[in-house]
Amino acid sequence: MRTRLLSLALCLGLLPAFAFASDLGKVDFPTSGSPSAQPQFLRGVAALHSFWYDEAADAFREAQKADPGFALAYWGEALTYDHPIWGEQDMAAARKALERLGPDREARAAKAPTPKEKGLLEAVEVLYGEGEKGERARAYSEAMRLLHERFPDDLEVASFYALSLIGPALAGDGASLGEPRDRLLMRAAAILEELFDRNPEHPGVVHYLIHSYDDPTHAPLGLRAARIYARVAPAAHHALHMPSHIFVQLGQWEDVAASNEDAWAASVAWVKQRRHSIDKQDFHSLSWLLYAYLQQGRQGKARETLEIARRAARESDSPRVAGSLDSMEARYLTETRSWSEAKLPAGTEGEHASGSHCGMKHQDHGGMVFAAGLAAAKRGDAAIVEQALARLRSLPKGGRGYGGQAVEIMEKEISGLALLAQGKAEEGLKLLAEAAGMEETMTPPSGPPDLLKPAHELYGEALLERGKAEEAAEQFGKSLLRMPNRTASLLGAARAAVKLGRIEDARRQYAALAEIWRQADSGLPELAEARRALTLLPPSPVTGRGGH
Repeated sequence: MRTRLLSLALCLGLLPAFAFASDLGKVDFPTSGSPSAQPQFLRGVAALHSFWYDEAADAFREAQKADPGFALAYWGEALTYDHPIWGEQDMAAARKALERLGPDREARAAKAPTPKEKGLLEAVEVLYGEGEKGERARAYSEAMRLLHERFPDDLEVASFYALSLIGPALAGDGASLGEPRDRLLMRAAAILEELFDRNPEHPGVVHYLIHSYDDPTHAPLGLRAARIYARVAPAAHHALHMPSHIFVQLGQWEDVAASNEDAWAASVAWVKQRRHSIDKQDFHSLSWLLYAYLQQGRQGKARETLEIARRAARESDSPRVAGSLDSMEARYLTETRSWSEAKLPAGTEGEHASGSHCGMKHQDHGGMVFAAGLAAAKRGDAAIVEQALARLRSLPKGGRGYGGQAVEIMEKEISGLALLAQGKAEEGLKLLAEAAGMEETMTPPSGPPDLLKPAHELYGEALLERGKAEEAAEQFGKSLLRMPNRTASLLGAARAAVKLGRIEDARRQYAALAEIWRQADSGLPELAEARRALTLLPPSPVTGRGGH
């Protein structure tokens, strides 16, 4: 009798919100679901906010078992098939989940007893309804906006509305919402900042704030959320990784490394516990970890991460694992300038896979092709250069990562270096300048740069080698504005400053490098250079410390 009365009170909205506070954060979400379904439902919502889609889907399905007529349990599962930040969507799986609630929209709507639940369900029906993906994203965001206006104090509605603005902006579909990327992100941030004051432990609020501020200009505003998120939801490996988005933008390499060490370890433990396949491990975090180690000069630790990825590739034929290994190998060789090891991978030009952002068939990967092309250009191997360029040109030009504008820039980088190797300095520098100009039109990278060798940096190095220190310093400065504390650009800037007699600048930059390389491998030649420079360069007459 008590259970029936409790259920009736819930249906009538007479009880306060059910609260969920755990290792996935704190969520308050009043619904009409039965008390037996609430714990799993709320865990699903919390996991969903941390993009832990597998865990969220499992939790929502458990809630469905406990209360088969609970509409929001199916709503939640449907949302696990939309990955807005990455532009991915499995419409068939989402529609199948909704169809388990009811055969059509009318039947499903009848099972949502409150206005808010009807609104949430209607919004997800629009998300997976008719029309092109961009049109549906716009319609979904508009539906969430209207729901937010109707329930302005509902934190869940507001946070999912904010995400509906962030997703298209970051996935490159911002035009579908009719507004520039940065405006959408700041609109979302304004909503989320108010929500933070009400619940600073909400996993979606702190997560989405990080995405809103994920660029060098706004990153300082995201530092508060970055410091909190890992503590709020330590069970979710993505929550442990996300703070490093802000740390990268600020050039805080020690924090980047620590964040991704934790994220990788958590994903390995989860995969082992759930007996998932190895490709469910968080190779995204592993690749960021490699980049952080390389920035710190910890090349031995970077090689350890490479070996982890190599072992995984031997154990799995997953395109995701193969794609991660390709980019990690290429980044390691490019950052360490191990040109003799950069070999053109086997593959056939023109063969493509339709895979997601996380991985494609081996022959479609651009990382090692670029590294091999760059190495061939530096040693003047015209035959390999042409093969690498042909392979790059065969990649799809649309989409993300190596399939986008980065391919065109990489072509110019390889071609420019090849011309320089042939003694055609004017033509080579012209191509490198064009590559740098194209890089300026791109949004600063969200993490390790899509351009394995950033174009401003490469152009600056080529200029410096030819005695054009003033122009080189300008290019390194532009590179550092896009990627603060990136060590190759800092090193180039320091060397250019020495050539120009700007002693205070040189000391400041070499001191920054020495600090970043506190844990560097003892044999790192660049570390020895920085220490030697700090010893030999005269101190500033003003501060006695070179202005640092």
